[in-house]
Amino acid sequence: MFVITERKPYGYGRPKARYSREAWMKVKSPVPIRSGRKSQGYSQRDLAALCRCTQAAISALETGKMTQCSDDLARTICHWIKRDLEEVFEVTSDSANPTVTNGASTTSRTSRRTAA
Repeated sequence: MFVITERKPYGYGRPKARYSREAWMKVKSPVPIRSGRKSQGYSQRDLAALCRCTQAAISALETGKMTQCSDDLARTICHWIKRDLEEVFEVTSDSANPTVTNGASTTSRTSRRTAA
């Protein structure tokens, strides 16, 4: 069992940039992710550090709020929770890629400039 013992002062650092954006995986059921994580003895934070993503992403996948994720994140999660990829995820190649925003860019700023 792998346990993270060394804590960085500001969390686990910046999440890994994901480059495999062509294929997206849809979560069949969030139950195997949570049960697999708990059976391996990982907290959400530990699994997030192993997968190089945020704890919020793991939580969203487990609760069903996040229905799709990138192919490489899905494979990494399945590797660490010791589950088959087909058991937890399914490929969704026909759907449009989800838009990822950081909430910082809004149209209200540009509309204020043009109104003045």
